[in-house]
Amino acid sequence: MRGGLIILKSNKSKITILLILFVIGIAGTIYSFNSNQEPDEKIFLTSEETKWLNENKDEIKIGYTTDYPPVEFLDDDKYVGISADYFKLLEKKLGIDIEMVEFDNWDELIKQAKSRKISGITAATKTPERSEYLDFTVPYILNPNVIITRKNFSENLTFEKLANTSMEILVVEGYDIIEFLNERFPKLEYKTVKTPSDGMRMVAFGEADAMIIEIMSASATIERDNITNLVVNVETPYESSLSIATRNDWPMLSTIFNKGLAQISQQERKEIEQRWMPLQKKNLFENRYFWFGLLTLLLGLSIIIIVISIWNASLKKAVKEKTKALEVSTQELLYKTYHDELTGLYNRAYFSEVLEEIQSKPLPLSIILADLNCLKITNDTFGHEAGDKLIINMAKLIQSNIEEGHIACRIGGDEMIVIMPETDARKSLDILAKIKQATISSKEEPIRPLVALGAATKINEDESFSRLFKRAEEKMYENKMDESEYTYDKVIGSFKKAILENEYESPEHYERLKALCLELGYAMNLDKEDLDALALLSDLHDIGKAGLDKEILLKDGPLTHDEWEKIKRHPELGFKIVSSSVKFSHVGKGILAHHEHWDGRGYPQGLKGEEIPLIARIFAVVEAYDVMTHKRPYKKTFTKNEAVLELNNCSGTQFDSRVAEAFINMIDTTN
Repeated sequence: MRGGLIILKSNKSKITILLILFVIGIAGTIYSFNSNQEPDEKIFLTSEETKWLNENKDEIKIGYTTDYPPVEFLDDDKYVGISADYFKLLEKKLGIDIEMVEFDNWDELIKQAKSRKISGITAATKTPERSEYLDFTVPYILNPNVIITRKNFSENLTFEKLANTSMEILVVEGYDIIEFLNERFPKLEYKTVKTPSDGMRMVAFGEADAMIIEIMSASATIERDNITNLVVNVETPYESSLSIATRNDWPMLSTIFNKGLAQISQQERKEIEQRWMPLQKKNLFENRYFWFGLLTLLLGLSIIIIVISIWNASLKKAVKEKTKALEVSTQELLYKTYHDELTGLYNRAYFSEVLEEIQSKPLPLSIILADLNCLKITNDTFGHEAGDKLIINMAKLIQSNIEEGHIACRIGGDEMIVIMPETDARKSLDILAKIKQATISSKEEPIRPLVALGAATKINEDESFSRLFKRAEEKMYENKMDESEYTYDKVIGSFKKAILENEYESPEHYERLKALCLELGYAMNLDKEDLDALALLSDLHDIGKAGLDKEILLKDGPLTHDEWEKIKRHPELGFKIVSSSVKFSHVGKGILAHHEHWDGRGYPQGLKGEEIPLIARIFAVVEAYDVMTHKRPYKKTFTKNEAVLELNNCSGTQFDSRVAEAFINMIDTTN
């Protein structure tokens, strides 16, 4: 969830006592210099932020957990820890009293935050799920996750190894690592425990093999419970950076806390760190080189002068490098505070701050709202990496088609806004058209970032920004509705193209299916509506395979259990894809059921008999015949007579006997 073991590595120095004394003196100077570089105690809140804080300070309630050392815990019924110290400083610097609310477990705390019964959480890691109802400040605690094992375990572990092992793995329930594991390593099986102490004791006593936990929690638990047989097996690449989380319908509160954190000096942060993660100190006189240096000092004043000169130059260089590093660190922090991590555009925090400045500029003021279409379908079909790529491409297209002085911000998962000071309606619509054309002309990776756009222009001083935003939003949704069928035509076309590019099926296969299905439909006296649905089912039945790996689809030989389970998901994915479109939704049930069997042994729902739509029963017979009579990498090709015999054998079990009989008669008549 949320720290760190600090490991001291000391290098023995082969230098004279003069150098040691000189370094100690310089270190004191640097310490004095750095400790005096405190930020101005005055927080430069805007008038709007100050007003909001004064109006709402009595309503601010921040929740914390009682068993998460050293971040936060109870000591003699008193709230203490790293977060507790930070909030004391925030109260002082913001000039308010913050009501702190105690929770015994993380799940209850998250539940209360989600229902907005509290205003926020002291320390939480940002995840996509939590971002649906919480805003997050800049991280103020960095806390990598580690894998803990007993000392006698020699193999270095990884998430990939854990996903392919029978080891018993533990995680703490409610921690953000669970969401990460479920998304990136779904095969990794684990058990949850209530607290870090519960899990660490189970590993120590041999009741479990390993535990995935934040290093800060691991360190505190090992020290508090005096556990001696556990070690950090490996530090994982997943880091639980802790931020203050606040309800996202109060964006002003997150901005205020960000500014409050910025006022906490490096010296104050260092004191908190030393209080809860103290460094081990070494006695200078225990170093044998101290005495060697003392004797060397007597060699002469000339050596002293040379050494002082060298170290003086070295010190100047070190101070210069440290100053530069601090400047870079400050710039990076400022960048992260105001920029979206995924796209590089400005974020909601910057959007909130820049509004006051923008509205003081001369009119007209124009904005464009952009909403990315089909993000959920892309995530479901191709995975979240493809969805992220779609968002990134959308941001690039917007950024490359606006002008200098315009401000592009990502203000939601799939929403972006362009603010255009001193820009009239005609110019804003020209820019909107350029963005629209750029998205239509963009590459399919695997689909184009098609967006719904809406623009509005403020020409009257009396109009509020919220009203301007509302007008642009209404126009955007109006365009979204008007373009919905065009959008889904393009998306489904992209999915079909992805299937054909996988070379799993040839265009001729789809043409044969459609021709045979329609011929059989006519023979069975289907009406025009069912015939149209049957033709569409022939085209779209495999649309759910668009996101499957080419290696699985083209595998020469039997599939593994896991590969087969992935294949079996394609009817459900296909159903989801077409159900979002009015034009294609009527064929959704046929796609969902085209692998069902008459006797109920098919998938995915186990439908049987008349429960299976007629068009799906017809399609199942036709596809089976076409697959049997044409070359496949994993099976022999049947003759027409062999295929007919197989249809007869499966009639009444896999196939509707009435449909199978009609198809066989049709084939015999045709030939």
